[in-house]
Amino acid sequence: MNTNPSDDKVKDLSSRRFQKLADENRELKAYVAEVMQRLRQNEKLFSRLFELESQVLKAADPEDLCFTLLRGLRSGFELDVVRFWLDRSSFMGGHKLDGLSDRDLVWVEKDEITGMGLARKPVWLIQLSSENPFVWLQAQDSHLGSLALLTLGNPERPFGVLGLGSVDRSRFAPDQSSDFLQHLAQVIGLTMEHAVAQERLARLSVTDAVTGSHNRRFLQPHSHQPLSQWFGADTPVACLYIDIDQFRGYVERAGEVAGDQALNTVCSVVRQFVRSSDPLIRMEGDEFALFLPGISEAKALEIAGLAIQKVAESEHGAGDLAISIGLAFSRTEQDLTVKALIANADQAMYVAKALGGNRFEVAD
Repeated sequence: MNTNPSDDKVKDLSSRRFQKLADENRELKAYVAEVMQRLRQNEKLFSRLFELESQVLKAADPEDLCFTLLRGLRSGFELDVVRFWLDRSSFMGGHKLDGLSDRDLVWVEKDEITGMGLARKPVWLIQLSSENPFVWLQAQDSHLGSLALLTLGNPERPFGVLGLGSVDRSRFAPDQSSDFLQHLAQVIGLTMEHAVAQERLARLSVTDAVTGSHNRRFLQPHSHQPLSQWFGADTPVACLYIDIDQFRGYVERAGEVAGDQALNTVCSVVRQFVRSSDPLIRMEGDEFALFLPGISEAKALEIAGLAIQKVAESEHGAGDLAISIGLAFSRTEQDLTVKALIANADQAMYVAKALGGNRFEVAD
């Protein structure tokens, strides 16, 4: 039986059309599968980001925030290195962040970030190699294959850079989309700025505006606590209650400005002999309470004597400015409340004033 050549052509054409449709269908399925995979990956990424943002909002201070970010980014996004480079001259420079290791945080000097070409560059993706190193990396980072640099803060003058490193060279390849990383940089930058602003407001709320010492609001949460709860168990605590002698008369003679200067002189003198961590609190007017945890009674008496001497010898002293101090001690077996120790020191201070002032007395 003879076949019609035209029929063969029709069959061949149909076969090719069918094959083309099959190929297109296969490509479409592959494309849809790829899109769905990306959607699932993005969903996971944003889910992890949402979880990280929730944790960040609970951070107590900038240092806690940095810890939360470092821990969350490493574990949640499977990164081999997460590191901050922060500008020492920026607002972050006022925070020591001592709890962060050199591997987590590196301080850079003014203009180093802009000098690196990161200004107005929200994200920089780098594939690393011996021929293409990044100068800020450390010797122990030699295993990294790629790096994402996220600039934090004002694009014109960033306050820092967050580095995300991976051993996978394709993880942060320069041709990849950086939309998610740009969003991450904005979230982290704004969160850090907010945390610093909140801490500053909190610090101002418990700081005396005249002397820079703590104010009574700082003391309120501790007032009724046992001393062991504030300073730790088995820690002896000394309290010095300080009052400027005849302060009202001093202000009437010298004026309000001189009065403020006298308050600052007393605080400056006292700070010379104590640790920065020892709480100095302006209780009211010209009265201050100083807590000295973990020092001997002999040392506390020495500090009181030196403070009295140096205030009298100061520029604002000159025989016209003097202080009286009452000392009280809480031994480890007593564990008085903070309020009770202050009251004991306050009573001893009044004894010192009754005996002529410019001296210290110790509570019974």
